Amino acid sequence: MSLSSDRNFFLPFATFCLLITAAFLTIGVQGQPILVLGFFYALAFWAVAWKYPAVAMMMVFAIAPIQNDLGSGGLRFSLTEIHVALLLPVAIVRCYMDRRPIHVGVTLIPVLLYFAVCIYSSLHTFRGNDAIVSIAQMIIYLLVVVGIFASFPTDAEQFRPALYGAIGVCCFIAFWSLATRNNFILGLGKNGVGQSLSCAVIIAVELWFAAKNPKVKRWLSIALALLAAGLVFSVSRGAWLGCAMGLILICSLRRQFQLMLRVLLVMMPLVAISWQFLPESTQSYATSFDRKRVNIFERYKFIDAAKGLWAKSPVYGSGVGLRKQYDATNLMWATLAESGVLGLLAFALVHVAFFAMILRTHKLMARDNIHYSVLLIGGALVLRHLTHGMVDHYWSRGAVTLAWGSAGMASYSYFAVRREMRLRRSQVASQLSNRLPNFNQRTAHGRPLGARLAANRAGLSRLPSPWWGRADSL
Repeated sequence: MSLSSDRNFFLPFATFCLLITAAFLTIGVQGQPILVLGFFYALAFWAVAWKYPAVAMMMVFAIAPIQNDLGSGGLRFSLTEIHVALLLPVAIVRCYMDRRPIHVGVTLIPVLLYFAVCIYSSLHTFRGNDAIVSIAQMIIYLLVVVGIFASFPTDAEQFRPALYGAIGVCCFIAFWSLATRNNFILGLGKNGVGQSLSCAVIIAVELWFAAKNPKVKRWLSIALALLAAGLVFSVSRGAWLGCAMGLILICSLRRQFQLMLRVLLVMMPLVAISWQFLPESTQSYATSFDRKRVNIFERYKFIDAAKGLWAKSPVYGSGVGLRKQYDATNLMWATLAESGVLGLLAFALVHVAFFAMILRTHKLMARDNIHYSVLLIGGALVLRHLTHGMVDHYWSRGAVTLAWGSAGMASYSYFAVRREMRLRRSQVASQLSNRLPNFNQRTAHGRPLGARLAANRAGLSRLPSPWWGRADSL
């Protein structure tokens, strides 16, 4: 169903109500009224998710940068996690009714291997509630979020509201941070702000590359300038590094280094101006790597602690949950300490499988297609978050949702291409069977002659190009 349908005003009205209620919940309604409000909010969310999947996915993706806790006591969760929990049953029922498979993607088997190691390690050294919460969060991000975005949509265009919504929310964060000259905003620390803004920069850059409408390109340029200024002002060096790695991936796959260089030359004065607005103490903080500084000292302290815990159990680690008990600011050492070498290898295999899918699939797509954009955004955000996790917290709510939500989008495009390839080959086989009288004749090895001819590049090139790429790319 198209979002542009004007048969009624239900979509804009429902979206407005959800956004207002979401903001109300996030600001912090305390006590019993939140349960009543939450009940009606859940009903409204389910109704919108059933009728307009794009709006529901936007509410998951766009609200992710707002990481504030809701709830009290030991039960704490963010609004995005509530949205994921509410959207999951809708996605399952909708896929079942439409007879569509529920996908997780090429990362499913490596993720299950990683969970097997984590569970074994936790059984050996159980860390109580910290272990349960940590494993539950990984299930949400690595399986549930990816599965929703890979399976629930019926059209890749339904991802646009989520992508533009994330840009819009992050533009507000950047504007507020610059206007107040404060990189601690809405209860978020500078690294949380920096992570969200770096994700938005990557999304905006890719959409800017793909945009054909000059007006859209102009608005994206304005948003990109604001986001870049806010990112500089966040003074999050991990976010800077992660953003750079994500942009390098996009430019490498698009082969747009010269255009990106021109964009950087235009933006450098803006970045310089933003830098000058920073207080001198903050500039010194951003350029200093003195080990005596508290934040750097704590990072080395965690690495030393993780090395000691890993040495006690190098194969399967000392139990999941250490990330809740220490300031886990290095993903590699945190994974080694929690799940040992086996866990690190399994987690690395998750990323190897995902990036192999990106590299293999992007060659089959037209560069101006939405499938190509979400594929590159998924790869860039996962790489950005992996890079940032080497110097800061990896399992932070907002950025990890954006990373693995975009990974689900990329998986959706991957499966769409696979479906088109199967359809394409069946069309080729059908046309060749009509042209060649002996197409279905079996060879001496019992194999149909058409199986070899159907994959022939010359035969494919005689057919019209499909929507997702070139006919001779198969």
